[in-house]
Amino acid sequence: MPGPESEPGELSTTAKDNLDLLMRLDRREDAAISGLQLWIERISGFFGSPAYFVFAVVFIATWVAVNAWGFHLGWRHVDEPPFPWLQGFVSSNALLLTVAVLIRQSRMEKIAEHRAHLDLQINMLTEQKVTKTLQLVDGLRRELTRMRPRIDEEVSDLTKPADAHAILNAIKTTKQTR
Repeated sequence: MPGPESEPGELSTTAKDNLDLLMRLDRREDAAISGLQLWIERISGFFGSPAYFVFAVVFIATWVAVNAWGFHLGWRHVDEPPFPWLQGFVSSNALLLTVAVLIRQSRMEKIAEHRAHLDLQINMLTEQKVTKTLQLVDGLRRELTRMRPRIDEEVSDLTKPADAHAILNAIKTTKQTR
């Protein structure tokens, strides 16, 4: 049985068909989104990446260091502590990130709802098939039970040990009557 690290070539035909179906569903969902939605999702994907986290930390640290140094040197255009310009920028960024995440979550929720509906339909169909299979098995069991006395008698006869003396006597009796 293939393990979790199996190559796609090692999968059964049914598994490959199922994966292909899922890929087609994903492509169809992706094709249905607008250009703006795609743009928002790409941006929110970047904002959720480790690269953006590193960028934000480096940007904030650099902003604070440069403005603290400029304040120390007496620059007039400096964002003085507690850095209101930086706070405004970070707050605006947080607002935009929140909206982008909510937009993406809304679409993901719709996709999840469609998949849940599909799961429900498949589960109901599976339940119907299992019920029919159980009905067929029960019918076979009833038929075998109806035939059971004859089958039990045959099995009982076949499980008795052979009595060599009785068979020999039967052969002799049969030959004498001829």
